[in-house]
Amino acid sequence: MEAIHIDNPEKLMYNWWSKVRWFIVIVLFAIGILRANQTLQTYPSMILVVTFLGISILNVLYHFQILFPSSAMGAVQIVLDIIFATLVVHLTGGLQSDFVWIYLIAIITASITIEKMGGFISAMIGSMCMLFLLITYNYGWLIPVNGSQSIDVPSQTIFLLSYTALFSGIAFIASFISNILKKLSQQNKKIREELADVEKNFDIKKQEIEQNISDISKYRDVVKVGARLASLDHDINNPLTIISLSLRRLKKAAQEYKDDKLSKSAAQMEEAINNINGILVRLQDLKRLDLIKEERNKLQG
Repeated sequence: MEAIHIDNPEKLMYNWWSKVRWFIVIVLFAIGILRANQTLQTYPSMILVVTFLGISILNVLYHFQILFPSSAMGAVQIVLDIIFATLVVHLTGGLQSDFVWIYLIAIITASITIEKMGGFISAMIGSMCMLFLLITYNYGWLIPVNGSQSIDVPSQTIFLLSYTALFSGIAFIASFISNILKKLSQQNKKIREELADVEKNFDIKKQEIEQNISDISKYRDVVKVGARLASLDHDINNPLTIISLSLRRLKKAAQEYKDDKLSKSAAQMEEAINNINGILVRLQDLKRLDLIKEERNKLQG
């Protein structure tokens, strides 16, 4: 079975109806054979062959409409279907024909291909063609092939009204179903587009999450390093205390011996110690962060 993309509802219905039209060809051929076998004349067989070839050609034309859809080609298709149906009815017995229902091919085709009133207009045209046949039969302008002209006017009227009602009902039903299918297909297309957008946004969010996970991994490394740096104050304070005590002794010796060079060196050392203390104070801000506290507890625990 040929796969039809759901995003094109018109093409979906055209292909579905194309298969039905070919099924009707088989039905028409089967009924024609039965009809031909009921008469000893030879021309019904010729009519059967011509009818079969005619509807096959129209079905091939319908395939071109599927491949190259256009309003003009659709109108031509429907007109040819109606003309062909009228010829078939005339050639197979007129009012007594077994193929009056063949007008339904054009009516349903119009309901599918032409929105709103296409099927109803086609039904009215088909009824007018049947009325034209009745008028020509009554005035003797045409004689139905292999048919009878003995039907009275009331029977003809009932016949015409009955088929007009049938054609109109089928037209409305086919148009209604066609519109529902198109709306459902369009809604399905809209839902698919929305799902595609959601999937696209999901992929974007997924990439963002993956990037965030990568950033978090890097951030954790930074936190671990920060926790280790925050612990440096203890490692630095102990040696710094020893250096501070030594500096006091150095300053005292410089005063006792009145050694300016020694006093200057002591001052430089004291300035360096103060700078180191300033750095340690800034490390206290790092130690106050909750993430650093949590990481330090992990390292210590």
